Amino acid sequence: MKKAVIVLFLLIIIGFIPFQQHSSVLIKSNYFDVCQQLNSPDNWKRWQTDIHNQLDKAHTVKTDTTGFLINIPGRAFSVKNTDGNKFNVMISSNHIDHHYYYTVMPGALPYSNTTILIDFKTNVGRWLLSQFTVSDNTVVIQQLKAFMEDARLYYGFNINQKNVAESYIAVKKEIIPAKNKYPEMVKAATELHSFIAQNNIEATQALSGAYYTQKADSLQIMIGIPVNRQVNSTGCITFMHMPGGKMLVGDYTGKYSDRQKIYNAMEKYLQDHNLLKQIAPFERYLDNKVPSGDKDIVNMQVNYPVL
Repeated sequence: MKKAVIVLFLLIIIGFIPFQQHSSVLIKSNYFDVCQQLNSPDNWKRWQTDIHNQLDKAHTVKTDTTGFLINIPGRAFSVKNTDGNKFNVMISSNHIDHHYYYTVMPGALPYSNTTILIDFKTNVGRWLLSQFTVSDNTVVIQQLKAFMEDARLYYGFNINQKNVAESYIAVKKEIIPAKNKYPEMVKAATELHSFIAQNNIEATQALSGAYYTQKADSLQIMIGIPVNRQVNSTGCITFMHMPGGKMLVGDYTGKYSDRQKIYNAMEKYLQDHNLLKQIAPFERYLDNKVPSGDKDIVNMQVNYPVL
């Protein structure tokens, strides 16, 4: 009996022996962007689930030269950047503190992948218990991974890389006064639809458009429809051959005047994923009609042919 008590006592002591445990999480995103997400309290509000879900309730943010503290009901997040790519993070939940050290490690150039090393203090008892339960020591970084690897969450739009087949495109191309942009776009689209109907051609995709400034007061417009076959050109309507290949496609629904947001997001995506533009982007109008003014609500895709 006495030996059993001694053994039990020793096991209890061993259970409280502290040690440092290590984990790692791979994030398929740019190294510098990952560091920025961890270094900014505003970014933590975007991706950290508990903070984001409580933003409609009372919360406070305190910042100083070493880092910041975010308080929400029942939880607190203290983040200190100790050495550029190293972060000292204290997460308090129900008056219990959990201390973590995050080290952000870049992948091979051009740093399109990032590994976060997670170090945290534990003890033998907690470690043994964790073998039979789901560990929550990587939950915060797993939430960051899910956020950064989801284009809709991180960039604000659905953006995807797709392989497209080659196609023929019937195109109405002309230079117009910039002030007449919308009436001329509508007119060109109408002529193009009529041309396709008169020649019994089958449209294979929705109407598209591309616009290029020529001078301060003029604009080149190209309104096109992918079709199943080529016929003799008539007037200003010609045929172009679009080679197959990789296309970066972004979905946008909203005011046409606000479309620059999707372009900005896709330009950042191109940079983050080291994609090169082959030609200028074009817009595809999924409702099969061009916008008639800045205030029109459009359902469209922006397409970047890329390498």
